[in-house]
Amino acid sequence: MWFRPRGPDQLRATARAATGTNCGTLSSPRGRRRPVPQANTQPAEISAWVAMDDVTDAERPPRRGAILVLEDRDDVRQGMAQLLELHGFLVVDAAAGEQALDHLRADPDGFALLLLDLRMPGPVDGRDVRRSQLKSPDLADIPTVVVTATVPDGITKAQLRADAWIEKPFRFDDLLCVVRQYVTPNT
Repeated sequence: MWFRPRGPDQLRATARAATGTNCGTLSSPRGRRRPVPQANTQPAEISAWVAMDDVTDAERPPRRGAILVLEDRDDVRQGMAQLLELHGFLVVDAAAGEQALDHLRADPDGFALLLLDLRMPGPVDGRDVRRSQLKSPDLADIPTVVVTATVPDGITKAQLRADAWIEKPFRFDDLLCVVRQYVTPNT
């Protein structure tokens, strides 16, 4: 789906599905939509004018900027970074929560997305990073996708207010579908 401005308060939303595998969407508990892979057998295009107030954060046009990958496992972090860089995204990675917060605070406008692992060793884990992010007006608007092997209970999940969730193990195609919803590649 992509958006073209019509006026100060409206966008033209267009979704095109071609044959093959594309990202579809599912609603999350917060009413946001998240992509899921799906097979399309018929080409189609749907287009309509929508008011900006009716467009949720997850449906807004993708942003430009770096993706911050916070993951303590070197192999997973490096694999995610290499995959995203191969697809034209700018990536900054962090192996610890403190390092991620330092990156975010040093350049809050430079990040378009945070890929966040929740369970990490050390004094600052992914939950702490997300809580700090939500408390800071400069950082709160950065979309955050939680990439984790352990799904927290409903209360914790609601408190974290993530834009999307990806469960490990995941397919790289699924990760790319989610990332493309929030970030425009630099190429």
